[in-house]
Amino acid sequence: MNKVLLLASAVCFISASASAFDFNPYVAARAKYNIAQNEVKVTGLVDDKVKVHDNMFGGSIAVGTVYPVTTGDFRFELEYTKNQDAKKDGAKVKTQGALFNVYFDLNLDSPVPVKPYATIGLGWGQAKWGDESKKDAAAAQIGFGASYKLCEKSAVDLGYRYITYGDYDKTYKYGNSSLKEEYKPHSHELLLGFRYHF
Repeated sequence: MNKVLLLASAVCFISASASAFDFNPYVAARAKYNIAQNEVKVTGLVDDKVKVHDNMFGGSIAVGTVYPVTTGDFRFELEYTKNQDAKKDGAKVKTQGALFNVYFDLNLDSPVPVKPYATIGLGWGQAKWGDESKKDAAAAQIGFGASYKLCEKSAVDLGYRYITYGDYDKTYKYGNSSLKEEYKPHSHELLLGFRYHF
């Protein structure tokens, strides 16, 4: 009897879980205004800091799914993002990345279909400084914003995020001395997006 009850409980739990995790897919496209704060810190034989600060545009595309809860919605998505080149004083930095993002959209119980959101994400980042080879590293983002529901299947988003496209460093040996370069490709981004839910 106990085994039967245990099996019945497991079946009920699996059924409830499957129902709770119904697949609610969406696609999204975002335009970005990127305030790049790329920096290289040099220590060792010399101490210096090179800044490639620039403002430019970028864009991203994403696919995701929605998981509703009592107080709002969780969204889980995969995003590919890329920026125009950041340029300053002859220096140039290219950045792009792929992120797994988690969003939480808060229900306000308001007649206006607006939901504030918070987001965090981790993934792959790539940066290329000038003529150097591309470097891959761990990327991360954190941000907030609000979405406005246009109709049952679509919404627009307006948000901000801080993103790093993957810090990394390089060390050069010169006899008994060394030179270390620490690369920090990061940005403040303002995003305007459109989502379509299937």
